[in-house]
Amino acid sequence: MLTYIQKKYKFTDYQTAQLRYTFTIIFSEVSKFIILLLIFHGQPAAFLYSLILLGILRLSVGGMHAKTYWGCFFASLTFFYAALILLPQFRVTKTALFLLLVGCMLITCKTGAVSSPLRREPGPDKKKRLVQQSLFTIFMHLILFVLFDDKLFTAGSWIVILQTIQLVISKYYYVRRR
Repeated sequence: MLTYIQKKYKFTDYQTAQLRYTFTIIFSEVSKFIILLLIFHGQPAAFLYSLILLGILRLSVGGMHAKTYWGCFFASLTFFYAALILLPQFRVTKTALFLLLVGCMLITCKTGAVSSPLRREPGPDKKKRLVQQSLFTIFMHLILFVLFDDKLFTAGSWIVILQTIQLVISKYYYVRRR
């Protein structure tokens, strides 16, 4: 199929490789999403809310990345299992979660956006904008968490906390590697 596209549209080898990479990424992400949705089928709303929240945060401030499909899948599975099933079992008051979320906002301000050593470091203006986007996302979640007492927002709170923890770890790890 890619050969046909390359010939029809006169793509270079580089453009064809980019297209192949794009298709691979789309297939990988969609397949992981479907498998995780099947695993967490008992909590589809909490899973989808957590996925969207995590997606926005990861796009804003980054984090750690696995090198393989299965590494990424099992890391994601562990992340969602912890946020949706394991951590909500602990009796943590709403006030304590609120304070943890505020702490996450402060840590995100301090840590900033973390990019992979394989990518070019964003400039200071872009980093500032990405951190502001992340803070706005956490703040909006915080408002929803305060207004509504729902498992959905508790799971989202754990997603923010776990994302912040791995952001700190990745900042330390990537700074050491650079």
